[in-house]
Amino acid sequence: MGPSPAASPRSLLPQWRPSRSTVRMFVTAVIIAGLFALVFATASFWVNWWWFDSVGYQSVLLTRYIAQLTTFLLGGLIGAAVFGGNIVLALRRSRRLCPAGSGRRGVDRLLLPILLVATGTVFVVAGVATAQRWPELLLLFNSRSFGLTTPVLGRDVGFYVFALPVLHFLRNALLPLLAATTLAVAVIYVVRLGFNPRNYRRVPVLMRTHLLVLVGGFLLLVAASYWLANYDLAYSNRGVVFGAGYTDVNARRWANWILALVTGATALLLALSGIVGRVRWVLAALAGWAVLAVLLGVAYPAAVQRTVVEPSELRHEAPYIAHNIAMTRQAHDLEDVVTRELSGGGTTSAADLAAQSTTIENIRLWDYRVVRETYAQNHTFVPYYAFDDVDVDRYMIDGQIRQVLVAARELNVEGLPETAQTWLNRHLRYTHGYGVVVSPVGGVTQQDLPTMLVSGFPPNGTGPLTIERPEIYFGERPGDWVVVGTDQEEFTGLSEVAQAGGYAGAGRGSIGTGNFFSRVILATHLQDRNLLLSGSISDDSRVLLRRGVVERANTIAPFLTYDPDPYIVIDQGRLFWILDAYTSTDRYPYATPTRGINYLRNSVKVVVDAYDGTTTFYRTATPDPIADAYARIFDDLFAPIADVPPGIAAHFRYPEVLFDIQSEIYAAHHVTDPRMFYDGDDRWEIPQEEAGGSIQRMEPYYVTLTLPEEQEPGFALIRPFTPGGRQERQNMTAWMAGRAGAEGSTEIVVYRFPRQAIVFGPQQVEARIDQEPDISAQITLLDQSGSEVIRGNLLVIPIGDSVVYVQPLYLRASETPGAYPELKRVIVASNERVVMEPTLAGALASLTAPTVGDAPLPAPPDAVTDAPPPSAPDVSPAQADLAQQALDAYTRGQAALARGDWTAYGAEQANLEEILRQLAGETVSPDGGNVPPSSTPAP
Repeated sequence: MGPSPAASPRSLLPQWRPSRSTVRMFVTAVIIAGLFALVFATASFWVNWWWFDSVGYQSVLLTRYIAQLTTFLLGGLIGAAVFGGNIVLALRRSRRLCPAGSGRRGVDRLLLPILLVATGTVFVVAGVATAQRWPELLLLFNSRSFGLTTPVLGRDVGFYVFALPVLHFLRNALLPLLAATTLAVAVIYVVRLGFNPRNYRRVPVLMRTHLLVLVGGFLLLVAASYWLANYDLAYSNRGVVFGAGYTDVNARRWANWILALVTGATALLLALSGIVGRVRWVLAALAGWAVLAVLLGVAYPAAVQRTVVEPSELRHEAPYIAHNIAMTRQAHDLEDVVTRELSGGGTTSAADLAAQSTTIENIRLWDYRVVRETYAQNHTFVPYYAFDDVDVDRYMIDGQIRQVLVAARELNVEGLPETAQTWLNRHLRYTHGYGVVVSPVGGVTQQDLPTMLVSGFPPNGTGPLTIERPEIYFGERPGDWVVVGTDQEEFTGLSEVAQAGGYAGAGRGSIGTGNFFSRVILATHLQDRNLLLSGSISDDSRVLLRRGVVERANTIAPFLTYDPDPYIVIDQGRLFWILDAYTSTDRYPYATPTRGINYLRNSVKVVVDAYDGTTTFYRTATPDPIADAYARIFDDLFAPIADVPPGIAAHFRYPEVLFDIQSEIYAAHHVTDPRMFYDGDDRWEIPQEEAGGSIQRMEPYYVTLTLPEEQEPGFALIRPFTPGGRQERQNMTAWMAGRAGAEGSTEIVVYRFPRQAIVFGPQQVEARIDQEPDISAQITLLDQSGSEVIRGNLLVIPIGDSVVYVQPLYLRASETPGAYPELKRVIVASNERVVMEPTLAGALASLTAPTVGDAPLPAPPDAVTDAPPPSAPDVSPAQADLAQQALDAYTRGQAALARGDWTAYGAEQANLEEILRQLAGETVSPDGGNVPPSSTPAP
């Protein structure tokens, strides 16, 4: 029997085996850790799923999820198939070519795992890149024709908007994919076969052909890029205007076609050279392609531009300027602009004002930026409310349209004292805002403050301003999440008591806490453990999420663009937010872009109930192929505009963002003649104004007025224009008005003044105000130490054939905490005068006061003066009678002015003017005979 083998070191160590309980504990710990990881990983999914179900748009989320998953898998599989398929082919060919016993097969242990990881990486990267493009892919599959063919290449606009972005994505995705595939295949051949690339003729044919076919495929994609570049000429900015110009069409387009053919031929030649093994073919083809790319792609277009176009630019570019004008006007919905002419030579009379009584009564004296401070000081009442914004709207009150300022009193928990900023207060007790304040745009109290129509707790509005449900749980402020239905009292209004019955809304966009799982998911998603631990939250509680109106709409439909300024309206005793939503693109051919887009439509109106969060997307009557495609993708998203409650539809207004962009574009593209457009002598620009002590571009503003040549007053958004370019003239050349209908349709009317007419622009009026000695002196007197004079918006108010300019002046104590602006003066100007009075009525009366020569109006008979009476002129009985009639008409007019009866005031002013003219004709000479009015001033 042989010697016993020596014991191994491992046999000398004590053997340890875990017990069953230890194994169970370990498995349990792994399961728990996995559950925690699963909860963290899926919390956002479950919150979105529940939230979309609560708000009524779960089908929209499901469509998005399916689209993202489908495009991810499709893109990933295509990428992995191209990359992995070529890898497998290279491995198989290199295995057959690898000599036996070469020893190179050992590298497969390292190479194969790397290739598998690389293929998986390509799958993920390609899938993610494709999934990010799901809106473009779905739009393409659900698109329809725009019904408009583009010039030059003759494609429908829909091809550029829907198809071309997808083609660019495919090209941009396949180029790096083929480059990575070619590199991976080359690495496989080099590692497994160890060939010397410099010895081209000795490279095996199969290997050489494989690599050159991949390079040829890369070049075919480059050829496709040249083909796409011809369509991209519609976005060229190399010419006089945006879009294809003469050089683009007659040089670059043909160069691109030639380069596409040459590049395709080079790709085929490379594949053929892989078979015959002619390296010179490869080098010659690549060199020839590179030379042609430089000559045709760069040198030839530059030569055409310099030698053909620039010497006679207008003659060559005129057709392409016409293309740009037509396509830009269509893209920005400016084709149907109504243009009307005004003489600009009219004078503003009392009769004109009387005929425009609705316009005069609705002149806005309270700048929205100024009045917000007044509201904040006088109508928040408690620190946890705030007015974030002030909107301009209109209501029918007592049978007349009244333009008003409306501000929502929203929750502002940041205003609470630091010691009150507790979790309980922020999420369970201070949960909502309360009511709105409403004031007429021109109402002023004896204390120089806004006249209030709605202001108190509870809201004290009447008629259409009656508010029965004032609580604002969903608002313009991006409020934090809150929990309702708890055992805590919600602060409402001024009282610290619970609402009767607590929150009774539907809570659209809320998640219940009725089971432990939902509370765990919510606590994880919101990163707040108190949702699990708080004893105040019951099974009947609900968490209100995404309470900001814009955030809410953007979460539901992120593919739309939203106006940053929602506005609140009162209807049937409830409060609703209206938010304008747009479809947009930067791919509209030949259309001049602004702010990164060259197509914009207000195709959707979003209405959100401020109490229960019900959110509805209404598709307007605006024709829009992009919105129609989205409607086919999400068939449950849009409701027809006819379903909007009439009380809400009556408050639709022209969207500010749309009007701002349209007026900016129209300033240049109102000119439709290519020669005039090229010369630029009739371009307009948006005037500058002084606001807040700085010069800025004049904002559009809402007014209630009767447009010239129309009979009924309406609510419009207007903006004036002045001459563009480097001209020193700042006269007003035109003004634009935008109106919206109950179906969301929009209309633009432009009023033009003759170019030789002198109609003062805003900056000129500002200068005239500063140069008026009496006004300048009063402003200086008011702007003393400790006080600050604030100049409000200068409003341009069209009155018939003329224009009236109105600018309010406010006074605020500059060194007193809590001071707020008060309306102290109103400046009114016309082409003839500039006046300033304490009230608008007084300023308009001064503006339109009739004069005969330079003589003042007769003083009332009871006027007392310390100066000795002048010698009485010879006055005939007829003159005395006319003078008394004039005084009576003046007295009656002032009484009408005091009570705001502009119709009666205008009639009396016209009567007074006629009497004064008669009185001027009755002036007598010292010998008792009548003389011409010019020889003796009228009394």
